[in-house]
Amino acid sequence: MAREITAPVRFVLFVVIVFFTVLEIYSQTSPEFTFNKEYITVKKDVKTSGNFYVYRGEIPKDEFSSINPVLGKLIEEKTSIRFTPLIPFGWNQKYTVVYGDTIEYFVLDIPEEYEYLSVTSIYPSAKTLPSNLLKWYIQFSHPINETHIYDHIRFINAVGDTLPRAALSLENALISNHGKLLTVWVEPGRQKRDLIPNKQLGPVFKNENSYKLVVLKKLKDINGISMHDNFIHSFQITNADRIKPDINSWKIQAPKVNSKSRLLISCHEPLDYGSTQNSITVINTKGEKINGNWQFTDHESTMFFTPLHPWKKGNYNILLQPHIEDLAGNNLDRLFDSEITDTISSHILPKVHKIKFSIK
Repeated sequence: MAREITAPVRFVLFVVIVFFTVLEIYSQTSPEFTFNKEYITVKKDVKTSGNFYVYRGEIPKDEFSSINPVLGKLIEEKTSIRFTPLIPFGWNQKYTVVYGDTIEYFVLDIPEEYEYLSVTSIYPSAKTLPSNLLKWYIQFSHPINETHIYDHIRFINAVGDTLPRAALSLENALISNHGKLLTVWVEPGRQKRDLIPNKQLGPVFKNENSYKLVVLKKLKDINGISMHDNFIHSFQITNADRIKPDINSWKIQAPKVNSKSRLLISCHEPLDYGSTQNSITVINTKGEKINGNWQFTDHESTMFFTPLHPWKKGNYNILLQPHIEDLAGNNLDRLFDSEITDTISSHILPKVHKIKFSIK
């Protein structure tokens, strides 16, 4: 005689049947799918035959035909299909994967140890600056994403209003080769006298007023991750600078012989950080370059040079390229406000300026 199945047993059997049914359905409709920053791997299955596409964002099925897929390389292996994007997938970015009749969504979570983008230095670093200031240089902790980068730079006044037409928005951002240094031009048409923007709007900054340079936290690094916080740099404006840098007034402190002591140059005023980089060379009487490293100090008003090898007794020349500027764009040869007809003829090579010093 058959034993009757009790209610508790029937319930357990029901749960087991449902579990294995769901497991079977899941295994049929969702093949093994793995992903990381470098590639996506999908287990080969009858469901994976056909097209394979990856889209940036969480895209509905009816919009696939109107959106371009992510570019990359698709490789079919024995048991899987692997897609490697031309540019690695971004952190905290949603993606849609389509293979055969299956649609998957995924996002790469930002690692806990991720080093968020930050501003490490800003030039000019002085807190008091001339009203005809021309350029800023912003140093970041790691490479930045240049897409619409100038949209994330603001100049605001003491009451918190954003200054109109303050920063020059360039289509191709001025970023250093290593991707960490951004150049921001203050609108030249407003800073140079007698130009139409200057006549209509006046200079960007007004004497005896205070301002802030703001880098919005929406600015992203090369991985597409935004900064944690806004960066704010406060500064005060003083009189315009309309005098060329005078190297004859610079003070030189010669190093000691047979040492790697520093060569110091006191310029008596801050210099433009960008135009001075790689624009100064030290040579001996044979015309041989002295290898070493240049650095700024005292708010970019003092430079010092540290040689790779000990100094030898003798005479030396410091060669300075004429495009070296002060904060207002006045270089060693001409004022920023000079007329085009006042500049050196294009047929004549600009001379290199020299400062002599001796080591005894």
